[in-house]
Amino acid sequence: MLAFLADNLATILISAVLLALFVLAVRHLRRKSAGGGCGCGCSGCPHAGGCPSAKGKG
Repeated sequence: MLAFLADNLATILISAVLLALFVLAVRHLRRKSAGGGCGCGCSGCPHAGGCPSAKGKG
């Protein structure tokens, strides 16, 4: 088992870093969309009337 870990340590570390970056990106996108809206602004959006982020805006 230790020989396997020693032989593949670089691959394991790089995979762990890539997995962490992927999880952080997905978490960021989920939090961004949970606030409502698409994140591209409401001007000219055909769905601005029903958008939760547009409620209360001019």
